[in-house]
Amino acid sequence: MARLNTITLAAAALAAAMFAGCRYEPVKVRVGTYNIRLSPGDKGTPNAWDERKADMVALIRKLDLDAFGLQEVCPDQMQYLREQLPEYEFVGEHREADRVSGEASPVCYRRSKFDAEKAGTFWLSETPDVPGVKGWGAACPRVCSYLVLRDKRRGRRFCFANVHTDHKSAEAREKGMLLVIDRMKEFGKGAPIVFTGDHNCRETEAPAVAVSKLLSNALYASDPPPTGSGRTFSGWSGRDAEYSAVDALKMPENVRNARKGSPDADKDRNGGHVWEDCGARIDYIYVSPGVRVLDYETVNDPRPGAKLYPSDHFPIVATVELPDPSGKKSK
Repeated sequence: MARLNTITLAAAALAAAMFAGCRYEPVKVRVGTYNIRLSPGDKGTPNAWDERKADMVALIRKLDLDAFGLQEVCPDQMQYLREQLPEYEFVGEHREADRVSGEASPVCYRRSKFDAEKAGTFWLSETPDVPGVKGWGAACPRVCSYLVLRDKRRGRRFCFANVHTDHKSAEAREKGMLLVIDRMKEFGKGAPIVFTGDHNCRETEAPAVAVSKLLSNALYASDPPPTGSGRTFSGWSGRDAEYSAVDALKMPENVRNARKGSPDADKDRNGGHVWEDCGARIDYIYVSPGVRVLDYETVNDPRPGAKLYPSDHFPIVATVELPDPSGKKSK
C-alpha cells in the first residue's frame, strides 16, 4: 500500500509539472514615451535643462518603466541620462549625417529584464539607411530607433520602435510612420510591436489614421479606461486643475483633436474655449494586434515645490501584456 501511495504521488507530481509547463504565463511590460525637450531651448529661464534635469531623472525612476522611448535628446542630455540611469541601456543614434550631433530618439530598456536581439537607427526618408536625409519634404532629418527585445525569464520577443516625426510635413509624418511599421514587421519576423513617440499630429489627421489601420492606439485599447491628463503637450503651461483623459474622450472627436484657431476649437455651446480646456494630444503608444493594454496613464506630475514641469510634454505610460506565441490567452 505504501508503495502504491508513493507511485500515485509521483504520478500526480509529474502531471502537475507537465501542466505547469503547458500553462501560459503572461509577460507584462511597462512601456512609455516622453519628449524631454531639447537642452538648447529655454536658456535663462526656470525651464532650462540644467534647472530641470534632476527632476526629470526622478520622474523617470518613479515611472518604473521596463522599456521606453525618448524624443528631442541632444548629445549632452544622452550622456547625462546614461550616467544617471545606469539600469537602462540607451539605443539610438543622433539624426544628423555624422550620427553624433542633433537630436536622437532613443529606445531605453531595463538591462536586468531583456536582451537585445537586434537594435539600430534608420532615417525616415526614401533612403532610410543613408544618415542625415530629410524625407518627403520634412523640415529636419528624422530618425527611428528600434529594438527587438527578448524577455530573459520566458524568452518572449517583441519589437519596440520610437520616433519624433516632422512638425511641418504631413506627408513625411505619414510615410515615415508606415515605413517604421513595415521595418518592424521585417526585423521582428512576426513579433509583437510597440510603437511610441511624439508624432506631431492629432488622432483624426491622416498620419494617425493610417497607423491606426495597422496598430491599436493604446489610449483606446486600455482596459480599464485611461487615467491622467487629457493633453500630452503642455507648452510649459501649468494648470490648477488638469482636464482629464476620460473627460477629453467624452468630447466630440473633431473638437478634442482640433488645432488651435480652427473653427472646431473656437467655442463650445457655453462660450468656453474648448481647445484650451482639452489641449494638444500628440504623443502616442501603439500596439500590434494581440497585445493587451492593462493600464494607460498620461502623467502630469509637476516638479517638486513648483508649478513647473520636467518637460513641455507629459510622459505616457502603459502596462502591456505580450501575446503567447501558441495563441493561449491569460485570464
